[in-house]
Amino acid sequence: MSIKSSFYLLCNNSFYSLIILYFLSGCTDSERLFTQLSSSHTGVKFQNILQETDEFNVLTYGYLYNGGGVAVGDINKDDLPDLYFTGNMVGSRLYLNKGDFKFEEIAKDAGVFAEGNWNTGTTMADVNGDGYLDIYVCRSAAVNPDRRRNLLFINNGDLTFTEMGNKYGVDDSGYTTQAAFFDYDNDGDLDLYILNHSTQEFAGLGKISKHNKKRKNKAYSDKLMKNENGKFIDVSDQVGLISNVLGFGLGIAISDLNNDGWLDIYISNDYNEQDYLYFNNGDGTFKESLEDYIGHVSLYSMGSDIADINNDGFTDIMTLDMLPEHNYRIKMTSGPDNFEKLSYLWKNGFYHQTMRNMLQLNQGGSYFSEIGQFSGISNTDWSWASLFTDFDNDGYKDLFITNGYKKDYTNMDFMNYVVQERINEKKNKKKINLSEVIKKMPSTIEENYTYKNNGDLTFTKVNKAWGLDQKTLSNGAAYVDLDNDGDMDLVVNNIEERASIYKNNSERLNKNNFIKIKLEGEGKNKFGIGAKVKVTSGGTTQIQELINTRGYQSSVDFNLNFGIGKSRIIDRVEVVWPNQKKQVITAVQPNQKLTLYQRDAKVNINREEISNNSLFQEVTPIDFLHKENNYNDFKREIMLPHMLSTLGPKLAVGDINGDGLEDVFIGGAKGSAGGIFIQSPSGGFYRSKKINLEADAASEDIGAVFFDADGDQDLDLYVVSGGNEFQKTDSSLKDRLYLNQGTGNFIKSKDNLPDNFSSGSIVKAADYDSDGDIDLFVGGRILPNEYPYAPQSFLLQNNGKGVFEDVTENIASGLKNIGMVSDALWTDFNGDSLKDLILVGEWMPITLFVNQNGKFKNISEEAGFRNTEGWWNVIEQADFDKDGDIDYVAGNFGLNSQLKTSVDFPIGIYAKDYDNNGSVDPILSCYDEGKNYPVFSKDDIQQQLTFLKKRFVKYNEYAGLTIEQVFTPKELEGAKVLYAKNFETSYIENLGNGEFKVSALPKQSQFSPIYGLSSGDFNKDGHIDILMGGNFTASRVKFGHYDAIKGICLLGDSSGQFKYLDASESGLMISGEVRDIKKLTSSDGDEYYVFVRNNDSPKIYKPNLN
Repeated sequence: MSIKSSFYLLCNNSFYSLIILYFLSGCTDSERLFTQLSSSHTGVKFQNILQETDEFNVLTYGYLYNGGGVAVGDINKDDLPDLYFTGNMVGSRLYLNKGDFKFEEIAKDAGVFAEGNWNTGTTMADVNGDGYLDIYVCRSAAVNPDRRRNLLFINNGDLTFTEMGNKYGVDDSGYTTQAAFFDYDNDGDLDLYILNHSTQEFAGLGKISKHNKKRKNKAYSDKLMKNENGKFIDVSDQVGLISNVLGFGLGIAISDLNNDGWLDIYISNDYNEQDYLYFNNGDGTFKESLEDYIGHVSLYSMGSDIADINNDGFTDIMTLDMLPEHNYRIKMTSGPDNFEKLSYLWKNGFYHQTMRNMLQLNQGGSYFSEIGQFSGISNTDWSWASLFTDFDNDGYKDLFITNGYKKDYTNMDFMNYVVQERINEKKNKKKINLSEVIKKMPSTIEENYTYKNNGDLTFTKVNKAWGLDQKTLSNGAAYVDLDNDGDMDLVVNNIEERASIYKNNSERLNKNNFIKIKLEGEGKNKFGIGAKVKVTSGGTTQIQELINTRGYQSSVDFNLNFGIGKSRIIDRVEVVWPNQKKQVITAVQPNQKLTLYQRDAKVNINREEISNNSLFQEVTPIDFLHKENNYNDFKREIMLPHMLSTLGPKLAVGDINGDGLEDVFIGGAKGSAGGIFIQSPSGGFYRSKKINLEADAASEDIGAVFFDADGDQDLDLYVVSGGNEFQKTDSSLKDRLYLNQGTGNFIKSKDNLPDNFSSGSIVKAADYDSDGDIDLFVGGRILPNEYPYAPQSFLLQNNGKGVFEDVTENIASGLKNIGMVSDALWTDFNGDSLKDLILVGEWMPITLFVNQNGKFKNISEEAGFRNTEGWWNVIEQADFDKDGDIDYVAGNFGLNSQLKTSVDFPIGIYAKDYDNNGSVDPILSCYDEGKNYPVFSKDDIQQQLTFLKKRFVKYNEYAGLTIEQVFTPKELEGAKVLYAKNFETSYIENLGNGEFKVSALPKQSQFSPIYGLSSGDFNKDGHIDILMGGNFTASRVKFGHYDAIKGICLLGDSSGQFKYLDASESGLMISGEVRDIKKLTSSDGDEYYVFVRNNDSPKIYKPNLN
């Protein structure tokens, strides 16, 4: 958490979510899932009261309002979970559960009041293995290290505790946020991870350096303490923990992420240091592997949780950040996109970070796809605790998030006020009155967020519908079944208000069934911490791990509660204990508490290596590296939604030397030549020396095709020049035709092409006029410095000798400036044996030109493509449903971004030279709560349009204004307005009557922009399947990277339905940004699929059918 350097925008909710909320929001209080209980009923009157002074305040201690935690556990073995709250400036409180949601406060009598110092996180665990839960309390803030010593209260078994932190060696004096007990080495006792944080000295941009990444301070560093016969020993260095002064640990989550039987660790870091992902090597050490498995992380990572959200048997990671949900709050906390900071971080060894919540979907233990925006849970404001549990017992884990901050120093108007006060201080030589400054600092008091898991990787916000819509300053939280009725209640530690207790009414309202699992371990791990439980019912298997430290500064119930919906029997319960022995119980009756004993587990887990039976296997790649030139589009065009200069390379495939083997052309970026690679009869590819591509290295190769231009029975090469780093009349934008001299020796033609300048995208070859020679369609992609105006596209007619004439206006009315074309296909959609033309592009609908005896007519609307405007990138054709006509699939922007669109609430762009300075000003817009707002911040829009600086001086004068309020009607007059109404990567079914049906492909296809498509019967089952590649990282800082896929395989069934294969099934592991996929036949007759990547080397896969 800090003054933000980046910002974001979440637009309207999906139609589906709105429908759900419409019905749910009509519930009365008595019908809501949760009821907030009064403190007069519960007796829980704890308040975490904070007092600021001139010496100690949020400006001198940035973590002042990070709040306290709550630990849950049955301290007296009466089967009723008790509660312990930590206070920062007040003593902590222990509440004994007396039943019926009534509690007795006993902290002082029990000896756990822990007053006088700054208490932070807390967790319960049976540290000494006597069967009673002990309490660990973390401390921070104080300058004196002795006042920061963590406390371990050992349970005496008689409702009293004795503090023994020093005796056990766990009285760490660092700046501790939280701690977690778990058995990292599977030796039967509990070890301890202590999560520490650095101080304000190292929070600023000026401290970002490679030097500080190696600089150490024990008070700031995390520690792993190994339990050696009841004494804890610091083994942090030996096991491989990262230790530096830049770590600001705010969250710890523990899970066996790769299902190898060893617990792994995820650490959330605030400020600039990236998060840490420690994979357990199984030999007493860990390997920090974040960059190998995760594409990007939260910037100001706070609380976290790990749970299996989609019941696939692998646990997923959630981290929280500070991005608000709605337009006004976003604008009030948003400065300019800070590209300089982003570049500086990257150059100094810091990883990709973006300010929003992140949901890392576990892809079979192979990698993680970040899908928080797709799931609808990325924007929850200044957030602290994230907790996954099944609140409604329907079999899917829902999500609860606490948030709020008492003094919001990220408010841009407040920041400007402070800057002005500093100026006045220097000018008048009068010291600032900090108390007055702090009084002017606004608060962020919002509802906590609750999301219902829809069971399809999306969540619906249900704050009000479930009765959790109170506005509070909430921090630590825990879920727990306080009344033993089989559903999870909530306990929340608030600042300056009494703690919240929410009773879950699921047992009364929806009557879903459940099973509660209690574990009885052996040896020194009496509660079975680290055990994994699998429950199978109704064809679904759920997993939970007994890791009680979760969320933020808190720990949850030790009993594992599984909702099973309406299932009347539990088919199977399996528990795998930390010693890797398992037990299985079948035919279990629901709605009971089932106790499982480690002593009954007799079967050893067999973790032999699984043989590789994936559909694809990687083969030897082509020795080529695409080198993207260093160009920042945003310096010239400030308001672009994304860069346009990283759209290559593309591929062309064909036998250029007549040896019967297919060869490959791969395009180059500006300043770096592409290449032709000849396939060798013995396998592999070598670079051809028979073409001089280096002479054209100044051009950017964006599209290419091998075809016989001059009718001499060999393949020539057409290369499309494109990119955004040129002036629109730059000679480097001229396309090139290389004529094959018969043996793969190419000479660049001089006069065969029209003298056209256009930054193009693709070239497609076909004999559209049936005269026996090959003609071309060349798509125009962009007008440099005039986004989003349409460039020229061309229909080039071949005279039979390889000389081409531009016949666009005569042959295809409306095609010349049809839009920002990204891809096209010559196709025969109606079976008349004439070549029709289908196009896709940015801000374009799917566009179909029918060939009417050599002339083309746009029939897109009649064909059913109305309202399909999107940010389309690629299109592929095949008869996917085996009905005898051609269908299509098209790659789009996807649904995993801040930009949400629909027909009723589309993304828009309003382009015009508003300030008459000779350049186009494209204003991106997005709907939020039914109103159309400019997407970008006050600083960004005023940098582009300086006349708006006088119109809006303060941020609050701009933050709530729609497009029509920011600009006058006269200013908007004449603006080019475009819309994008559909971002779904889609299947386009040919209905056979000249009409088409557009439907979304499986959800995994929507996680990233798709740029590469290919099709074929990969598994030889008689159905046409789909390969996809994509990702895009050259986006604005506020949007971050789109990098959630590593190759996708969808298996078809010849009915228009497609099944997604996960990474372990497909075998695809293609990181980076795929820009094209082409099929070729290898020298031994295998099907090869070549994936080319921007600024990276190609990868080749073949179906593994052995």
